[in-house]
Amino acid sequence: MRDGGSTTFEPVNAYHQTICRYERQRTASERWAVLHPLGHAEFSATPCSVATVRIWARHLLNGRVAATALDDVVLLLSEVVTNSVVHSDSGHTPTGSVTVCLGLGGGMVHAEVIDDGSATSLPFVRAAGLDSDGGRGLLLVEAMSARWGVHHDTEAGTAVWFHVAGSVP
Repeated sequence: MRDGGSTTFEPVNAYHQTICRYERQRTASERWAVLHPLGHAEFSATPCSVATVRIWARHLLNGRVAATALDDVVLLLSEVVTNSVVHSDSGHTPTGSVTVCLGLGGGMVHAEVIDDGSATSLPFVRAAGLDSDGGRGLLLVEAMSARWGVHHDTEAGTAVWFHVAGSVP
């Protein structure tokens, strides 16, 4: 994990790429104009990173949002990061990564997962089969979040973002 909020000892180029991807998405999007960023971090695009993202998000949000909002954000981040690992180009390259950003504003927790996108499609809610083990991640995001969306930038990648209502406890 490369944490944008603290000193790291990662190679400069890898850290610079994280800042650029995060900053490009941030400047390309109006959704960050009214938000207070709490932090962002880059994770390997591997299945084991999903648990690491949950721990990082819980640590960053603990005490800043209501417990129910915290649980909802962590669950939805798990779903969106899993989608990035499974469906984006980030998850199909040995050095692939996902960047997770968290912020607060307007009584909402803002979460964003940025990856390399996919050459074939943008994320969308799919109809999952009754016997299917997967295919419900964005359906959960749609049902549990106040608002969500997808933003694609050719240089910064694809960002899936969502807002969860979460007042300070």
